[in-house]
Order: sequence, then structure tokens, then C-alpha cells
Amino acid sequence: MRVYADLHLCPPLDDVPNARSMASVLGELQIEVVGLVVPPDKIAATPPAILAFKDAGLDVAKRLDLSPRSREELLRNLRKFRSKYEIIGVDCSSLSVSRVAVRDHRVDIVQFPKQKSRSAFRRNLAGTCRAALEFSMSELTQPAGFEGRLYGMRREIEVAAGASTRVIGCTSASSSLELRAPRDVAAILHILGLSPEAALRAVSEIPLAIVKENRLRMEEPQLEEGVRIVRRSVHHE
Repeated sequence: MRVYADLHLCPPLDDVPNARSMASVLGELQIEVVGLVVPPDKIAATPPAILAFKDAGLDVAKRLDLSPRSREELLRNLRKFRSKYEIIGVDCSSLSVSRVAVRDHRVDIVQFPKQKSRSAFRRNLAGTCRAALEFSMSELTQPAGFEGRLYGMRREIEVAAGASTRVIGCTSASSSLELRAPRDVAAILHILGLSPEAALRAVSEIPLAIVKENRLRMEEPQLEEGVRIVRRSVHHE
């Protein structure tokens, strides 16, 4: 049975009624794993929204969204916060940031602002991209510049498919009204150019793999990239 995920939820972290409402709808939509945006100043404690989601049976991964103004700022934040989060996304609003973000193994997800043509996901970036390229359904709910954003999403999906770049879909929801069924998200990604199977993987296998790999890394931070523990030996005295 396929397990679905939405790795980009942005509810107010102290609004418990809103979190409970979202958790109820997420359950109805059969979404089991969620990424909740948590700023660094709230990572030490467990925000009430996380507790509400977990009480509803959801698997919650803490996410940090970075919007660096320079490559130096990006690298500094990755050193500081990578070990504290299960998901790190980067807003690639400048070319200098994009060039680093797509290649750095500490970056899980990259997003490219659709209103800025200069920061689009292009072939020269796709060729070295190790992160997953994220498409948010919230991009399609803003009336201003809709046609331009739609064209940008089509173009970026075409580039991603040509370079075998992983693609994920999300809602960026802050309330239950903004949530969408994962198959609806997949359907939109298919309309935009992904194959039916790739579109389903964008809301299931790929986001789930991101969370799983980073949890392993957090459990075994001394392991080199690409190394996994398959079995532990038990020594008896």
C-alpha cells in the first residue's frame, strides 16, 4: 500500500485548534508523513502544533527553510543547522545560491521562485542537482502572474525530467483549507509534464526517502555519505 507525504506544511506553531483541524484533514486524505516548518528559535522545544500532529498519529519531520542572500550565508547555515533538522529546503532566489544548493549533499530540497525568471531551474543546474526539486500547489492559487508561473513550472519539470532530477509535490499549507489530496497533487504534476508514475512517486516514495535517509544520518552522524549500517554484531562475553 502506498504511503503519502507532504513535506511542506507551515501552520502557526502555537495554534493548537488549527493544528488539530489540519491533522484531522490529513488523516482523511491518507497522508501519513508531514514536514513541519520550524524556525531555529523554536527547535529546542517541541511546539504545540507538533504535539497535536503526533497525537493524531502523524509522523512529523521538522523542516527548516533557508532563504540565503549569498553562498557564504548558505554554507554557514548548513553547518549550523543541518544536524538539527530532518529536512532542509533552500529558496534559490539567486544564481550564486542556486549553484551551491543544488550540489551540496546537506540540502534536501530546492525551490525556485516562479516570479523571478533569472532564478529559474535551468539545464546547467539540473546537470549537477542532487537535491529534490519542489513544486508547491500554493504557486497555483495566487492570481497575479498565474500564466507566467504555470509556464515556469512546466519548463522546470521538463528540465528536471531531462536530467533525471527528483521532483516532489507539496501544498505549503498553513490551514486545513489549503491542504490537498496527494493524488490531486500528483494529477497536477502529471498535467505539468511528469509521467503518471513519477507524479505519484513525487508525493510518496521520494519525500519518504528524504526523511528516512536524514533520520539515519542523524542517528549515525559519523557515517560518511552513502554508507549505511546493514546489521550490528552482538558480542557476547
